[in-house]
Amino acid sequence: MEPTIDPPLVVASLVFFGILVASFVLWIQHIRRPKNIVREMTTENCVPAWNIGWVNFGIFICAVVTAVFAVQSIASSIFLQPPSESSDPITLTPSLAIFAVLFLQLPMLAVFYAARRFYPGHYASGLNGVDLTHSNALRKAVPLFLMFLPLIWITSIIWANVLSVFQAAGWVEEIEQQELVSLLQAGGHPVAMLLLVALAIVMAPIVEEIIFRGCIYRFLKSQTSLMAAQIISGCVFSIMHANLLSFVPLILVGILLARIYEKTGNLRVSIWFHALFNAFSLLMLFITSMSDAIPH
Repeated sequence: MEPTIDPPLVVASLVFFGILVASFVLWIQHIRRPKNIVREMTTENCVPAWNIGWVNFGIFICAVVTAVFAVQSIASSIFLQPPSESSDPITLTPSLAIFAVLFLQLPMLAVFYAARRFYPGHYASGLNGVDLTHSNALRKAVPLFLMFLPLIWITSIIWANVLSVFQAAGWVEEIEQQELVSLLQAGGHPVAMLLLVALAIVMAPIVEEIIFRGCIYRFLKSQTSLMAAQIISGCVFSIMHANLLSFVPLILVGILLARIYEKTGNLRVSIWFHALFNAFSLLMLFITSMSDAIPH
């Protein structure tokens, strides 16, 4: 029996190979770049620290957490109220996932802009040390994305194998993907799925970069060293996603996003990197789901 060709798998392989080649070429160019240019890019284009003190920062974080909790509690009472005669858990659907994402992201964004609007003395400091248009930020983000993506892959593979060892030893239970990832793999109504994809590629990168890099990282930078601030903000970023399988890879992603923000001096580059990462992850989910749907 002749082996069948799996077109989605072929496409995925070509994409991975192309990214590996591009990453290799970009790293060679980076290594061969004159040292004075590398030094200029890593020391002069920095972002302003957020010197507001622990009290004001604590008030800001408490306001963010309170807003998210309040909005999600109200939304849950409206949208997730199960029938009184049934004790079955609520099944997450694409429509409910859209509301869940919105009721997480919008309160954070609202608190950020309200703080800057009503308390500018503490919270309205500039996010960027370098002015860049969206197109220039994208041009900077694409090569950085291609350079660092294989490092994220390697980290993901190593961490998955570590978790397999932990699971075999009985130290961890069943390892599950992020709930939203499983939902996207399962599919659903096309309109709802498109809205979820749009939220993941557009809204999530903007809000998360503003909060985790524009706020948390800049504040930590004012209190400790650059490396410590990048590692701590990366850990917080990963913890907030609440998934063991992606825990270590997301720490690396968070550190890279903070370093990119620091290196380029503009949050738009980190937003574009984040959007490209989410878009690529969703593309791979789509391709693998197509491959699984083909009879072998």
